[in-house]
Amino acid sequence: MKIPARAILLLAWLALSLAGMALIISRAASEAHNRFFQDSSIAIRQLGQRAAQHEAILATLGATPLSAPPRNMLDSLRERMPQVTAIAHWTPGAGWKGVGGVMPTAAPAHASNGKFALEFDGLQAYWVVAERGWAVRVEPSQMLDAGDWPDSVSSAALRLRDHTFRLLQRARSEAQPGWTLHLEKHLPTQPQAFVLDTTRTLTLADLPWLPIALWNAVAVLIALGAAGMWRLREVHRREHARARIDRFGRLDTFGEMAAGLAHELNQPLTAIITHTRAAERMLDMPAERDSVRRALQTSVAQAKRAAAILDRLRAGVASTQAGKRSAIDTDALMGTLLFLFRDELARDNIHLVWNNTAPRAQPLGEQVAVEQILYNLIRNARDALAATVRNGTRGEIRVSGGAVGQRYRFSVVDNGPGVPADVAPRLFEPFFTTRSGGLGLGLPLCDTLAQRLDGALTLQNLPSGGAEAVLTLPLADASP
Repeated sequence: MKIPARAILLLAWLALSLAGMALIISRAASEAHNRFFQDSSIAIRQLGQRAAQHEAILATLGATPLSAPPRNMLDSLRERMPQVTAIAHWTPGAGWKGVGGVMPTAAPAHASNGKFALEFDGLQAYWVVAERGWAVRVEPSQMLDAGDWPDSVSSAALRLRDHTFRLLQRARSEAQPGWTLHLEKHLPTQPQAFVLDTTRTLTLADLPWLPIALWNAVAVLIALGAAGMWRLREVHRREHARARIDRFGRLDTFGEMAAGLAHELNQPLTAIITHTRAAERMLDMPAERDSVRRALQTSVAQAKRAAAILDRLRAGVASTQAGKRSAIDTDALMGTLLFLFRDELARDNIHLVWNNTAPRAQPLGEQVAVEQILYNLIRNARDALAATVRNGTRGEIRVSGGAVGQRYRFSVVDNGPGVPADVAPRLFEPFFTTRSGGLGLGLPLCDTLAQRLDGALTLQNLPSGGAEAVLTLPLADASP
């Protein structure tokens, strides 16, 4: 079962679109993950700085002779460190005294690192206690303001030993599907050895819709272009098939005509041969016998030659290779013509030059037909120059070739007198000629050959003098 061309193009477009979207989304997801990783690393460093501040406060207080924190000290600290909500000092026999409204519940214990210990105060705070009796109460949720968290982080939680403190939770629509990224960052600082758990939820709103839309537009254009090329190829294939059938039909018709003509002519030619040989045998005049024999032998040879020509004609029109087109090497073609005209033009003091302005461009046509057209054009220019009195001026024929758009243009220019105004309208009229002994079929035949090659032939006078004949043919690389 043959799949329709439209279905193939639709499937190709769908595959191209999905492949491009997958690549765009994967790159966007990778970039989002990298940005999420960087922002989480920045957040853990900021939390580490806050933890270092707690220990610096206790170290500073321990170096002072104070037995209790000043009243305005907490307010001053909270302006810069809002996470510090209370300060306390332990005095043996008197217990804890401080500011902030809450106090630790136990006496200072020996710290594992010899400096600080931790005591948790409910679910929202913990105390950092120094061995010298000072302690600060920390609420982790206040370490970073909500506006300090980057947009790439959807939620954040701080784990400290067996306790978890919620730092950030952005609201998102449950109706919108999403994909969640998880990351765990460690801060190995004793005793505040934080573990920061962050997440990033990617939703449909995070997809790169503009690149996706642009890629789909490009995919549509590619599909439309492929469809156009496919359709154009089908049209060319159809036209080529029709032209091939028509050409073979014409060849078959011509072949039938040639075969009938050969059959009709073979009988009288055979009779000529028979009667001539009979006359040769019946010669009874010894004095004229040799002359008559030579004449009759000549007649027989000519009759045989005519029959052979008809046989070759019949074989030629039946050839399936007739009319086959190919890319033409213009330099090689003109090299042949330059060689053919070299001696003849030298005798007439005419200079023939070839200028190839597009060496890589090649016309599409029949090598023999194009060579025949250019041969006739150059010969006509030579005849015009040879018939002109030039007063010592050298005749010149300039042949040039080059690409013009999707066509290849041959130009044959001479510096002769040009074409008379009354003759120009009839140049391509069959059997019209201004040359004595001419048949008037040269230019009409060239025009017919050019049209058969999908080309055109024009001839015009130049304002500077002389005439220009132009042959245009399709380019080989422009053909389907």
